[in-house]
Amino acid sequence: MKATYIEEHGDPSVLKFGDFPDPKLGPKDVLVRIFASSVNRLDIYTRTGVRGTPKTIEFPHILGGDSAGEVLDIGSDVEAGVIRVGSRVLINPLLRLNPTPQMLGTHRKGSNAELIAIPFENLVPIPDEISYENAACIPTVFLPVWDIVKTKGQLRPEETALVMSGSSGVGTAAIQVIKNVVGAKCIVATSSENKAAQAINLGADFTINYEKEELGKSISELTEGKGVDLVLDPTGARFFETLYDSLSVNGRYGICGVTSGYESTIHLGKLFSKRLEIFGVFMGNNASLLEILEFAKLGAIKSIIHRVLHLHEAQFAHEEMEKSLHFGKFVIKI
Repeated sequence: MKATYIEEHGDPSVLKFGDFPDPKLGPKDVLVRIFASSVNRLDIYTRTGVRGTPKTIEFPHILGGDSAGEVLDIGSDVEAGVIRVGSRVLINPLLRLNPTPQMLGTHRKGSNAELIAIPFENLVPIPDEISYENAACIPTVFLPVWDIVKTKGQLRPEETALVMSGSSGVGTAAIQVIKNVVGAKCIVATSSENKAAQAINLGADFTINYEKEELGKSISELTEGKGVDLVLDPTGARFFETLYDSLSVNGRYGICGVTSGYESTIHLGKLFSKRLEIFGVFMGNNASLLEILEFAKLGAIKSIIHRVLHLHEAQFAHEEMEKSLHFGKFVIKI
């Protein structure tokens, strides 16, 4: 099969395209012909060998987690069900293995390839109305958003949520879930006027350019001093204290990434006096994935795709993503 892989950690130039051995089908695995795979920040971190990359990674290594394709073969121990040969499937990249869950493309060879053998429980069927490219962008961005907004944050229509990094995959997913699924008010914080305009076009009620505006002051003005009911933050340390201070009474703070750093401080007095909640989420389960796909089938939410590239162009996707000028996702078409 053809694949894009690395033989060492480094900058985007370490990505190689060429022939790679076909995966072996285990008794509880399903062999999938991959048609689309999206690029996530985790792919960048794994390529460079930082932020949770296993020290014992086996080279050569194939990157890629989120992906979609067609079932070619099924292992001998896989029970007959909705997943069968010919099924259009979406891969949940979180492998729930003991003792520690693993991510496809980081802890084991991923989906930047023509074929992959994956445990059958990591597959869900894709409705015919959803393209492979659209589906391949869903898991790593919509699953944590769903957990923060719906499952744990329990955002209500009369409330206000703030989304950090509104141009990212997580950010574009969050705007849609907040507006089109919950129907709440949405404030987006982003880094440029162009990104702010695109966030408004996607449905955000207000935007804040945190490179030019004082974030806390702007939040206070937009909420008339009340603060926001929910913060969805994939960035981590840089603005944590400001956003924490901007929570309303009974506010909730959901974290699903640390792109700007790991450590910050918490004012414990505000934690109990304002009855705040802080929680983290890491991906989600297939039940949530099926719910998300139903909303995508109805057209309420969709993957925001910045650019579609071919498998041999994965290096260019990594280079562009590191510049952080994009709005939405990069998709690798295979």
